[in-house]
Amino acid sequence: LEQAYSPMTIRFFVLQAHYRSTLDFSNAALQAAEKGFDRLMKGVETLGKLKPASATSEGIVIAALEKRCREAMDDDLNSPMVISSLFDYVRIINQIAEGKATISEADLAEMKRVFDLYVFDILGLRNEKAADAGGKDMVSPLVDMLLTMRMEAKAAKDWATSDKIRDELMAIGVRVKDRKDGFDWELL
Repeated sequence: LEQAYSPMTIRFFVLQAHYRSTLDFSNAALQAAEKGFDRLMKGVETLGKLKPASATSEGIVIAALEKRCREAMDDDLNSPMVISSLFDYVRIINQIAEGKATISEADLAEMKRVFDLYVFDILGLRNEKAADAGGKDMVSPLVDMLLTMRMEAKAAKDWATSDKIRDELMAIGVRVKDRKDGFDWELL
């Protein structure tokens, strides 16, 4: 192997293939699994930050997610189909986060419940970055405070301060993403 892979990347790699099928154990396959796992965990993090709207956009059916996942598990523990279903809804999560769709409070709570059930309880995955961060609960309010100060600097057209805050956060491993309704951030 070209590099070491985390335990959750290995677990995700194994879950991407049906338990009775042959695994293609290679660097390329493990790197793809690592990217897929990161994308799923970012989707879960984004789901936790979504704000509910008054109604869910047409075409988004949260009950279908659990139905698809349950049917896949009932079909001889077909974990690749569960993962595929979760990725379909990660796409919806990203659309909601970008403001291209909306979700009601009840549907948001249901989606969070289903993701927690299948991602963490049934598939046994965990967000290693959040676990490794350990102190993120303490860091989170500090980063939010700095980013609020950055927004105030931008509102005052103090671009030098705004850029300095963003650049300093990036230097210590915090990626900032501006949104039209505020900001989002993640640990690298």
